[in-house]
Amino acid sequence: MSKSQRFTIGAAAVFFALISFGLRAQDQTTSPDQQERANAINAVRRINTAEIIFASGTKDGSVAAHNRFATWDELNGSGALKAVKGQQLSPGSEIMPGWHLDLLVSPDGKSWSIALHDKREGDGLFSVFSDESGIIYLGAPMQ
Repeated sequence: MSKSQRFTIGAAAVFFALISFGLRAQDQTTSPDQQERANAINAVRRINTAEIIFASGTKDGSVAAHNRFATWDELNGSGALKAVKGQQLSPGSEIMPGWHLDLLVSPDGKSWSIALHDKREGDGLFSVFSDESGIIYLGAPMQ
């Protein structure tokens, strides 16, 4: 192989590497920034607190004790979310723009789990999880 052929192959390899890097950088711009991640975490924290309020009620009686955890629709209608200060959450499954909520409650109402997923496509997906333990977990796809 001549010197000019090696140069051409090397230049082509560098060119394709730069294109690949540029496309990867574009994909990463679709991931949520730090503020969006903080908003998602705070939304899950707010729902955690609202679930406890729904189950046990408030001291002033503004939210009655139900002795079980709530579905998303019940939580929205109960006033428990309003008792927790924080960002406004939409009543549908897209509680914040670009974020999808899955809130599952066991049939007996004694346990629940929540997953809040970034709906954007690409490598930057991000999710926040929790359950009746109140511990918040963060997740992202394997790279």
